[in-house]
Amino acid sequence: MKGSRIVILIAVVLLAFVGAAFASEMTGTVTAVNAEKATFTLKSQTIDAGFDCETGSLMKGMKVGDQVTVEYKEEGGKKKATKITPMKAKPQVGC
Repeated sequence: MKGSRIVILIAVVLLAFVGAAFASEMTGTVTAVNAEKATFTLKSQTIDAGFDCETGSLMKGMKVGDQVTVEYKEEGGKKKATKITPMKAKPQVGC
């Protein structure tokens, strides 16, 4: 009985870490938005990546040129955005 509890506890802990390992994050500039298909493209310093949204409402107000951070998971070879956070605009410095 005690042994089965330990096995169950280990399984729960492993599943928690596996779920976290599949969640990813990317920050960059929005280069394309397709509201009808609920997709967008993000360019980071190193790559361009296309994302599908779980719900179109995640993209509400998003436009080309926006700086965002996207939390996503990979399913079937596609990146599915689960959260989109706009980056704060940097203040303009000048005369």
